[in-house]
Parts: sequence; C-alpha cells; structure tokens
Amino acid sequence: MNRRGFMTGLGTSFAAAGAQASPSIENISVDGTTFRGWHADGRLFATFTTPTIGWVAVGFNNQHRLKGTRFVIGAMNGNAFHVEEHIAVVPHHPRVQDMGLAAAVEDVAGSVSKNSTTIAFSLPEVLVDSDNPTLLPGASSYLMLAWSHEADFNHHSAWRQHFAVEL
Repeated sequence: MNRRGFMTGLGTSFAAAGAQASPSIENISVDGTTFRGWHADGRLFATFTTPTIGWVAVGFNNQHRLKGTRFVIGAMNGNAFHVEEHIAVVPHHPRVQDMGLAAAVEDVAGSVSKNSTTIAFSLPEVLVDSDNPTLLPGASSYLMLAWSHEADFNHHSAWRQHFAVEL
C-alpha cells in the first residue's frame, strides 16, 4: 500500500481505497478522543484524534502498564508534523534509536486544527527486537492513548488511558 492509499483511507472506508483489510480494531471514543486501527499489507494502521493542539501518542504493551509501552508520539513543530517512536522505561521515555532499536513507524501523517490534533501512522505487525506483543490480527494487547496540552515531548501527559484490545 502506498501513502496515497493510506491517506485516502483516512477519509473513506479503507476497503473503498482498494486494499483488502481484515476486521478493524474496535473504534474507541472516550473523553473527546477517537481511535481507529486496522490491518493491511502486514501492518497495523492507526489514527488518533484528540481535543488538544499539543502532542498526541499511541502505544502498545503486553501488560496493563506504562512501563515497556512502545509508542508513537507526534506534534506540530513549526509548519511540519514531527513524529518519534519511544519506549517507556519510566520515568524516562527514550527514542527507540537511543535504545539501539530501529524505528518501525511509517505512513506518518498529522494535522492540527483549531482545537484538535490527529496523528496517523502504521507499524509492522511483528516488531523486530521488541519485548512488546506482536500487532498481528487477533492478538491481545494493551493500547495506550495519551495527549498533552504542550507540543514539547518532554511535557507530561494531561490525559492517558490504557485499553485491553484485540487487534
């Protein structure tokens, strides 16, 4: 799947964009946020919209906790949307590259409107060199959703929740 197909899938149904998708992760809407995930071409695609213009983050863990969560975090940086991949080792959350791992995030898009931020990305269904669960269809995982009022990635979250999901 190319980036154009991914972006088309954001505004319409993914199947209508021409890709064969397995059943999507249950849409989650809570406290003004919305999350949607789906599988295609060996990757897990995700979108997350929040009621903030600060950073937003989506992560996965095999346990119901922050420590060990591998997450994608993004925010507007000037005129561009900046995205990094981190692992929560608590109390720090270093970039995966700083831990000797390769970043796996692709198909990145982000936008900020008057009162909200949306991040979109994909991760491989199997993360190489990771203690985190596979992101294969049907796998159980804990989904972390978080956002901050600030665009600085070092700023603490204003909102964070973890959800048991079947991918």
